[in-house]
Amino acid sequence: MNLTRHAKIIEIMERQNTISIRELAEKLSCTEMTVRRNLDQLEEQNLVRRERGYAYLLKNARRTDYYEEINENAAEKKEIAGEALKFLRPNMSICLDSGTTIQQLVNLLPDHMPLSVITPSLTAAMKLSGLEMVSVMMPGGFLHHSNLSLLIDDPEAIGKYHADIAFISCRSFQIPGGSFEHSQTLTNTKRALASIADKKILLMDHTKWNVRSIFNCIPLRQLDVIITDSKTPDEYIQKVRDAGKEIIIAGKNS
Repeated sequence: MNLTRHAKIIEIMERQNTISIRELAEKLSCTEMTVRRNLDQLEEQNLVRRERGYAYLLKNARRTDYYEEINENAAEKKEIAGEALKFLRPNMSICLDSGTTIQQLVNLLPDHMPLSVITPSLTAAMKLSGLEMVSVMMPGGFLHHSNLSLLIDDPEAIGKYHADIAFISCRSFQIPGGSFEHSQTLTNTKRALASIADKKILLMDHTKWNVRSIFNCIPLRQLDVIITDSKTPDEYIQKVRDAGKEIIIAGKNS
């Protein structure tokens, strides 16, 4: 199974929901037979449907675009960030993943709290630059244009650091799989951040639940806490609890 080609197909189809087999083959520089084989595999995962020489996306996780997402479900993201803030203590070392919900957490950080932060997020680093009591370390990597972050070029190098907590975002979430992404490079960056933290906390709003994506990023068994909002269906919340994981519902009593 060629996950790289699968990711490329999804990326193309997120921009063009319905596409012909011939056009996909041209864009991928491969044969139509190869495209059909890959689409069959994606169809088995309920990501696409193929009919009469065309393919179209089913319910899918939207592609990441910071400027599109920053204003979507902003109230819920702020509530989630408020719950995440309660885990912080002075002089902690934390990892802050990229993502608009994580950015809400960054926006809520108090001026007076000393922290050490490891983050690939350009927007987080810019905001943190105004907090004199926060030291910031950005791992080396390549720019991911759409979500304004760095993709860590050497995930193993970050192993020399330690964090008390890693706050992680995701493209989609499934039970029992855990968090998912469409990009292997984003997956590697998030895994690297999570790998150095004692506690792993996933922040995600209700739109990320039970949505299909390709790369399993952080398995459910590795997550310590999940923070979501009150629009998340009760059945999903109960499944997480049945799996023995802590889940916090932001805005439940608001």
